[in-house]
Amino acid sequence: DEMALPGRSFLLVAALALVPACVNAFAPSGVLLSVSQRAHLSRSSRAHFAAQPFLAPRVGNAPVFRKNGLALRMQGDEFSTVKVKSNTEAGEGLRSIMVEVGKDIAGSYKTPGMFVKIRKDSSMEKPGFFAVASAPGAGNTFEFLIKKTDGSAWIADAKEGSKVDMTVAQGKGYKYAEAFNDVNQVVLLATGSGIAPLKAVVESGDLKKCSPTLYYGCRSEKTMAFQDKFKEWKSMGVTVVPVLSQPEDGWKGRKGYVQDCLKEDGVSDASKTGALLCGVNDMVKQAKEVLKEEGVSEDMMLMNF
Repeated sequence: DEMALPGRSFLLVAALALVPACVNAFAPSGVLLSVSQRAHLSRSSRAHFAAQPFLAPRVGNAPVFRKNGLALRMQGDEFSTVKVKSNTEAGEGLRSIMVEVGKDIAGSYKTPGMFVKIRKDSSMEKPGFFAVASAPGAGNTFEFLIKKTDGSAWIADAKEGSKVDMTVAQGKGYKYAEAFNDVNQVVLLATGSGIAPLKAVVESGDLKKCSPTLYYGCRSEKTMAFQDKFKEWKSMGVTVVPVLSQPEDGWKGRKGYVQDCLKEDGVSDASKTGALLCGVNDMVKQAKEVLKEEGVSEDMMLMNF
């Protein structure tokens, strides 16, 4: 609803397709006014804001929105051309894509869970949002796990050596460095391609002292990405619990849904437990309910956005 931003130049990092269709007004102090605050603006204040010059310079054809006499110009993202190094199958309907990036993009990625925007070229109006699957500090190559759909075929089918446009890393990522000061057990829950940002967490090694347990749910073994990484993750101290909702004959692992497996296992000490989640809404909602029932504080349940 509101957030403080320094200065007079702003970068709006939300896609209109992903957030409610509302328009906020910027006050000269650099504060993004909430809906309730705008409703209480006096007529003179509205006139004052409407008379202000735009607080973000035009970048290309960045759109201008007006509401109730208040103007906002959305500053466009800056894209850099990057090269696809490889594109391999990660699972049924999934592609693991390695992209070579420049120092500015590599340096901007500091926290697992952050994402970038990628577009085919400047003619593409709406870029895609993709969480980085490799850990920060892993060099100038980013890995992405792409679920192939009609809307993502342009990148899922990208050829080795082809070029795409990418922004610097954006979003807050998983803020466990701030939240998990007294945590000694971390539960990670992912479904489908939601494993991507949690892979980055695991491979960062940040949580190796917190007895991390990864519950990773997919429909079938064929759709489960990164199985070749499980041994490596286990060597890093991570307990990996693969869960299939529609397993084929011969599957010896857990069956059902990750939130149900979590409920069956419980947590040993709720006061010292944190959780990281990424996946379909039903899983996230139900997993949070399980964690609450176990006594885990909601402040300890982190999402990467």
